[in-house]
Order: sequence, then structure tokens, then C-alpha cells
Amino acid sequence: MRCPYCGSLDDKVIESRTLGAGESIRRRRECISCGYRFTSYERIEEKPLMVVKRDGRRQPFDRKKL
Repeated sequence: MRCPYCGSLDDKVIESRTLGAGESIRRRRECISCGYRFTSYERIEEKPLMVVKRDGRRQPFDRKKL
């Protein structure tokens, strides 16, 4: 994660908490270079499962076709 104050890529996580029903994570971070503390929010990105056919086409997975 890039520090918004100095732009350094070195940081450490001080605290992590889940928000809502576990849909997102709030992390308190501290930049190792300048000591600036900031918060980042992370969400899980769900991608649908895709099936690749022999001819190269892609289709969404459908459990009913099994």
C-alpha cells in the first residue's frame, strides 16, 4: 500500500477489523518511512465461475448442467 503522505511502499498493519457482516476489512496502517498513520478499506471482489469450452468460448458455471 502506498503512503498518501510520502508515497513510500513500506508500511505495517497496526490493527484490522471486519465491518458489517464480514463483507469488508478496515486496516489501520503506519508508514515505516515517515510514521504517518492511515486507514485502508478492503472489500472482497466476487467473480462468477466461468467454464471454458473446447472451442474457446466462455460461459458462466451452471450447477444444473452437471
